[in-house]
Amino acid sequence: MSTDSMSERLQALEDERAILETLYQYGHAMDYGPDADFVDCFTPDGLWDVRMRKLPDGSFQCKGHGEIQASLAGQTAVRAPALYAKHFVMDPRMVVTGDEAYVQSYFLRVEPRDAAPTQIVASGRYVDHLVRCDDGRWRFTERIAEIDDM
Repeated sequence: MSTDSMSERLQALEDERAILETLYQYGHAMDYGPDADFVDCFTPDGLWDVRMRKLPDGSFQCKGHGEIQASLAGQTAVRAPALYAKHFVMDPRMVVTGDEAYVQSYFLRVEPRDAAPTQIVASGRYVDHLVRCDDGRWRFTERIAEIDDM
């Protein structure tokens, strides 16, 4: 095994771990903030595309940090501290080529209910395109959230 091969394999593992960190930061920041951490998951011109299969009128797109920030500001009723929901991301499948990555993963959203157990209120799939930015962080150029049920 050559040193180059070992360093390439190590870089691939480090890239995958850094990409996972972006996926996890998105969920944590969506649920608890701060909003700046959520916005920072995207490139300055990144696209956040939310597609609701059963309620297409609830679908929306935000392009760029300003639109994403404005959308978050309008969602305070479904985020902490008004509502302590949790986003769980599962089974991410990645293809990383140089400074680009494509990821597909599943997600669940759970919410507490008054006088009832916590319930799964949404499920779906993320389809992501990420790039390695100048600061070394991986960010979404596009995140499509396909929400199957909500």
